[in-house]
Amino acid sequence: MALRQYRTAATMAAATPSSRNRYADFLRAAAISAVVIGHWLMAAVWLDDSGFHAGNILSSVPATQWLTWGFQVMPVFFLVGGFSNAVGWSRHRGGYAGWLRNRLVRLVMPTVPLIALWSALGLGAPRFGLDPELARLGSQVALVPLWFLAVYVLMVAATPVSMSLWSRYRGRAVLVLTGAAVATDVARALTTVSVGFVNYLFVWGAVYLLGHAWHDGSFADVGRARQLAAAAGAALVVMTVAGPYHISMVGVPGVEFGNTEPPSGALLALGFTQIGVALSLERPMRRFLERRRPWTITVLVNGSIMTLYVWHMTVMALAIGAALWSAPVLLSPAPGGATWWLSRPLWIGTLGLATLPFLALFRRFETGGRTRPMQRGSRVAALAATLGVGVSFFSVATKGLTMAHPLWAVAATGPLFAAALWLRSGPRAAGDRELQRR
Repeated sequence: MALRQYRTAATMAAATPSSRNRYADFLRAAAISAVVIGHWLMAAVWLDDSGFHAGNILSSVPATQWLTWGFQVMPVFFLVGGFSNAVGWSRHRGGYAGWLRNRLVRLVMPTVPLIALWSALGLGAPRFGLDPELARLGSQVALVPLWFLAVYVLMVAATPVSMSLWSRYRGRAVLVLTGAAVATDVARALTTVSVGFVNYLFVWGAVYLLGHAWHDGSFADVGRARQLAAAAGAALVVMTVAGPYHISMVGVPGVEFGNTEPPSGALLALGFTQIGVALSLERPMRRFLERRRPWTITVLVNGSIMTLYVWHMTVMALAIGAALWSAPVLLSPAPGGATWWLSRPLWIGTLGLATLPFLALFRRFETGGRTRPMQRGSRVAALAATLGVGVSFFSVATKGLTMAHPLWAVAATGPLFAAALWLRSGPRAAGDRELQRR
């Protein structure tokens, strides 16, 4: 199966038009791969005489918190999203509804089997003799990646608006959003009112706008990218080392004022730094990606990018459960010790191999199927908003699917399944088929 997928990717890679920015695809694949590996490295699970423990290496070994500056690369993904959606929308000749629907299909459909699996495990745990607490913990870990989908769907839906905003105000819009993000942090620190949630819009919106800037050639001068990296990097050091922000760019248990939930001004500074570094390397990387093998691997990863992202934590949760059941000795090293670190390459490699069957089985939800014929753009935009809010509720408010009242799980999953079926059913319009080929 893997060999067949590689050959398919090689065929697609050979047919890539010269006008395509291969570096954007590479950054998308690299960002998601870094997130996946980072999540797998963060897991600190072990068995000792007192029982099973599940923690976070960032808490167990605080020195590892600096590593999050390299592994927290979701800003790069939002950058690429702003770039690629700007490309798609500027070239699209049909209606807004068809354009948005095709993007929603690829974003939403991979979550359908994931949610179905954890709904079944969560609701069925007590009936099949499974430990409800372990099922709850497993579902909570597995559904962590869905926070991104809730925000990103809304950003995609607003692409025509954000492109208009960039075209009119350009860098001033980014500066306003940056200032709003920092002001929100101040209000969050000084008041008891929950205002931090608006930073999901300010922080990720600012990064998304830089994707539009990349698309229109604003970073053609590599010096501009280097200046962005230098200025943002200096601000990041001041904000974290000398300032009040925590150094970890991933949530750490016990840290009240973190940088991710909600995103902070420090995370935005990290994102600007990463973007500046990434765009300063565009020219040599585009030459490198002209080679057959690197570009084929990039195409291969991108072909299952959402499937990999939404399933990687489930793979880890199921692997831990299997080890507890059949080979508990595999979980014996305590996190942070020499044995634990030496076992990490084997840990990552094993989880990588365990992911392959999931990619082979579920990637069809990402790459195939039918969509409905054209509908009014306002209806599809409303659907996107519903999906964003629904996924957010599902991934954050439920905190795992094993609950005292199973109707909570049904309430969370029902609208998502209905929306997914609406997206997928019906004959595909000709304009949609053209978009799928692009």
